[in-house]
This record gives sequence, C-alpha cells and structure tokens, in this order.
Amino acid sequence: MKELEIEFKNLLTGEEYGRMHNALFTTAQPIVQTNFYIDTPDLALKHHRLLLRIRDTGGKQIMTLKEPTVKGVMEYHGEVENDLNFDRNIRTDEVPELILGELERFNIDTSQLKIYGALSTERREVPYREGLLVLDKNNYLDTEDFELEYEVEQYDKGETRFMDLLEQYSIERREEKTKVERFYNKLESIRSGDNYANTL
Repeated sequence: MKELEIEFKNLLTGEEYGRMHNALFTTAQPIVQTNFYIDTPDLALKHHRLLLRIRDTGGKQIMTLKEPTVKGVMEYHGEVENDLNFDRNIRTDEVPELILGELERFNIDTSQLKIYGALSTERREVPYREGLLVLDKNNYLDTEDFELEYEVEQYDKGETRFMDLLEQYSIERREEKTKVERFYNKLESIRSGDNYANTL
C-alpha cells in the first residue's frame, strides 16, 4: 500500500505533556507500539533521508518505508513476519516488493539491511478539527521524550490549526525532528562514546 502522510509534530516537555494529557486526552486509551529501525552498516537510508521500520502493534508487524516530499511523507507499507530481534539481518526476500523496488531506486544494498534498535511509544489519539491529534510518550536507548502530532489531509489548513493549538496551550514551537532522527542522534552519540561496545 502507498499513501501520502501529512502531519505536524512538536516535542514537549514533561510538564507540557501532562497539561495536554489533562486537557484533551483523559478519555483516550493508551496504545503501545514498538518501532524497529532498519538500515545498512553505513547508514545508507539515513543519508538518503529515508526511514525503514517494522512496527509491532502486538497483533501484526508492518514494514514501512517513509520518503519525504515537499508537503508530507510518502509511505510504502507491507506486512512481514514477526521475528524482531536486535542486530538481526533482514533478508531481501523478507522485504515487501513495493518497498524493495523503492530501495533499489535509491541504490540501497538490500542485502545489508539490519535491525539496529527499537523505540517504544505509549500513544493516545483523539479527533481534532477534521484531523487526528496524537500524544506520544517515547522510550529508546535509555531515553524518554514526549511529542504532540497532528495528522491531517490538507497541509495549509492543518498547519494553521496546529499553530493555533500550540499558542492556545502556551507551548513553544520547536524544530520538527522525527522519532527516527532522535533515535539516530542518540545511537550516534552512543557509538562515539567509550561504552559503545557495552551499550548496544
């Protein structure tokens, strides 16, 4: 399956997370999901600004390739088997054809794909002004952070409504960094440290 995703993101402090939860998400049941991030040893996907992950929602595992566009992110999805161990190599025949074709278009060596780590999210969702508002608590590589997302169908209208929401709750607009960007930044800081071999 292929689809265009339009969403706006903002990192939150722990205090802002608590305020947003109490204001809009008290009746939303938490959904726990884990993303397993995949790349090559030389991080070829990261260098092409691509994201390849397997999301485990407790029932099935979906592999997704994300490719940035001017207004949004193009996503390619396919269901995969559920053997999700760290440091596990991903065989080419395990990659859905739609995703494999896109990786080959970027000259990614698909024989080198490997799971490098996981990010677990406790997610709450509520409908909000013709879109979906999402509150996330994330844990990865001994790190915890918080995030607000707004998923919409129209970019310009969604951006205006998201900015209005942040202003309404006195939340600072922060540079958008995806979960995988934050994961990679932490991974690289661990790799450059003295305890890399003992940490991963």
